[in-house]
Amino acid sequence: MPKLKLILLGLVLATGSALAQSDLEEREAAEARMQQAFRDGMAEIVEDLNRGSFERFVAAIDQDDMLERIFGLRLIDPRMKRDFREDMEERGRFEGFIQSNFALEASDGLKATLLLVESRGDRGRAVIRYDLPYFQVNYHEYDLTLDKKDRVVLIDWNDYYWGHKFSDRMGLSMIQAQPNTNAARKLIDFPAVRDQQIFQMMEILKSTRSRDFEKYFEIVEDLDPDMKRQRAIIKLGLDATRQARKRRNQRQILEWVAEYFPEDPLFSIALLDYYFPDKQYENAYNALVRLQRKLRVDDAVMNARLSSATLVLDRVEDSVAYAQRSVEQDPKLELGWWAVFRAYVAAEQYAAAVDALETLEATFGHSLGPDALSKDPAMGSFSRSEEYRNWFEGNRS
Repeated sequence: MPKLKLILLGLVLATGSALAQSDLEEREAAEARMQQAFRDGMAEIVEDLNRGSFERFVAAIDQDDMLERIFGLRLIDPRMKRDFREDMEERGRFEGFIQSNFALEASDGLKATLLLVESRGDRGRAVIRYDLPYFQVNYHEYDLTLDKKDRVVLIDWNDYYWGHKFSDRMGLSMIQAQPNTNAARKLIDFPAVRDQQIFQMMEILKSTRSRDFEKYFEIVEDLDPDMKRQRAIIKLGLDATRQARKRRNQRQILEWVAEYFPEDPLFSIALLDYYFPDKQYENAYNALVRLQRKLRVDDAVMNARLSSATLVLDRVEDSVAYAQRSVEQDPKLELGWWAVFRAYVAAEQYAAAVDALETLEATFGHSLGPDALSKDPAMGSFSRSEEYRNWFEGNRS
């Protein structure tokens, strides 16, 4: 090959390589910009929520898209859809509608913690923890996108306390409010549905709407196995009993959840209210692990709960490790310090337990003298230990 041709070929290859490198750098820069937009947008939304405002949260929702997701293919009564849309659009009640579904989280002031934001291109995912009373929590897992101005859009979200995707829960509640046979048929997930089964679903919708739990359980008792395992029937009952705070009725429904949907992470939080009181500690631990894997987060509250679960399973080393991880992640989390305290007591690391006890007293206002500890049989050896007695005498002298 003549020398000139070799030179020209080299120039072409070098130019192509430079263009490819430039294109790669542009794509990487665009990806980095979008990732930052997701992080910044979610941080602003969470900051606004913690100020008691839903303005940014609601502004990040495409209202028309959300209404279509709620209506979906659910065969909701057309007049009800029209009235609902008018309520949201013409009367400006969309923000109140969204905010009302945070009533549980906001009952004592909303406290939201952004745990995760991850994205690829213009699609993203975020996880927020909402702290509830009595050391309980809820997790929301958000499906995200960016608009043309790189602003975060909340497409929809899984609500792990209620065990629903938000749009699914709202759509089901609209069918419940004004049930019809076509919509009831569509809630049943097997073919060749009989008229009797549609009638039963209609009665389930009506009884849960009116909170007539005696009627609800009477209907469920007569269902055949295929109907009894219907997700809609269980979710309607679980939602209604939770809203009415009927814990005994809720427990019965959670038994069905444990039977039919034990592996579904959406039910993990709900099942803890069944597994722990029933002393099914291995199942409780597994439910927490399923939830952690689904959310893909390493969370202080989750680790504190895992510490408690492993402690009752007599996996003391694991309990200590989870507890330590919890307070490392969030030194201000009271639940984490209780987990640390109990785990160190079980491990007979009494000096470390005293350090945790001091934090519980000084930071969180507890008084953990011998009278308080005597109420818990697990504290017997610790309360008699030299480490505790020296601490108590030194602090009370």
